[in-house]
Amino acid sequence: MTMPLAKILVVDPDNVWTNRLSDSLLADYDVLVASAMSDAFVLLDAHAIELIIADINALDVDATASLDQLQQRYPQIMVIVCTRAPSLANVVQAVKHGALDYVEKSNQPDMLAHLKHQIELALLERHAVPLTLVSGLKTGSARLGSVPGAGFYGIVSQHPRMQEIFEVIQTIADSYANVLIGGETGTGKELVARAIHETSTRRHGSFETLDCSALARELLESELFGHEKGAFTGATEQHIGRFERANRGTLLLDEVANLNLNTQAKLLRVLETRTFDRVGGKKAISVDVRIIAATNRRLPDCITAGTFREDLYHRLNVVEIELPPLRDRVGDVPLLARELLRRIARQNDKDVRGFTEGALDALNRYQWTGNVRELENVVLQAIVLARTPWIDVDGLPKRIIADANLAPPATTLADKLGGPEKQILLDALRQHGGNIKTAADALQISRTTFYAKLKKHGIDSDTQRYTGA
Repeated sequence: MTMPLAKILVVDPDNVWTNRLSDSLLADYDVLVASAMSDAFVLLDAHAIELIIADINALDVDATASLDQLQQRYPQIMVIVCTRAPSLANVVQAVKHGALDYVEKSNQPDMLAHLKHQIELALLERHAVPLTLVSGLKTGSARLGSVPGAGFYGIVSQHPRMQEIFEVIQTIADSYANVLIGGETGTGKELVARAIHETSTRRHGSFETLDCSALARELLESELFGHEKGAFTGATEQHIGRFERANRGTLLLDEVANLNLNTQAKLLRVLETRTFDRVGGKKAISVDVRIIAATNRRLPDCITAGTFREDLYHRLNVVEIELPPLRDRVGDVPLLARELLRRIARQNDKDVRGFTEGALDALNRYQWTGNVRELENVVLQAIVLARTPWIDVDGLPKRIIADANLAPPATTLADKLGGPEKQILLDALRQHGGNIKTAADALQISRTTFYAKLKKHGIDSDTQRYTGA
């Protein structure tokens, strides 16, 4: 099956530039053009755009506000900012406010080739294409499908088992078959359910979810089927349930093993007849809903224990997808960690750029009993507590270090800032006019430590040397 070209939106008032850029991209991408952000937002609402290339001057008066608005309204879309003669301050602000990269416009023949390469890398990372395939791709070839978010509809993986699951999702997408998704807690069952919905013709309908373990029986049936006014104490108005809201769409029943037997019987009737009554109602309501059930328990064991109906199990289990735990997905942890870091750092407005190789190695050795959800929490903790742009082993939770059989390394200034310590000290002094206090604050060390390091490297702390006096 031929996949559609990835959609790219160019936002730039310079017609000459946009024509030149569009001509160079049209062979490999579906290119849309807008001259201003007001036009861009119309196109963004109407098309599944994956990447924006925007001139800084097209982002209205306040470029950072426009980037913030893009991030808030379309968090899944990547942005590459272009302009002529960019300043360092503009670069920093653009990246801080959501831009993936910053490219300088020029008339050099290799400029467009460089930009196309940046586009390819961005789309490859977003779609989690296995690195072994990159060498076989023509520059700019992005027939990867238009999907929201990183990886395959938000699922980041290059593991063979997950790639097989992606193929199954695409194969069953337009069928009416119900799906049963199994796997440990935190493996991404809801993401898989959403991917099934988004790849199907039902994507124009609603995707509804219901946690079957979170509600008492009376409330659960009301949430599933709705209720009429006066159906029970507190029912002061009519309530539309998830089945009605998901009509012509998809309903995810999460932790379906927790349904009580009475509700299971009613659910079975809906699956058989495609009709139901609201609680307290007498009129049969017809619906067209695809059911996806998810559970971290083995339903055959529940059937043996008498807590789950076998006939309902067979109705739900037309197609079964079993998600592997993260510890079995060799090579996925670094990929996921980088993607989570980029998203979470942006959400928390933190200037954290990545993990050191040592930190990634420690994350890769950990067993992840809580799967992707645990990894997300670890990345969040590391980012919130980070005091430097790069997270090293000592910035990870102690259990990660212990599980990886690593001792936290002694962190030097060079480790923190990624360069020779003496040069870092000299640069800080020059940038702050020889002011020891502000230079030390900028490096996040005490003045006492700063003086000690100056002495260590034989650096004269005389302010006049760095102010030009």
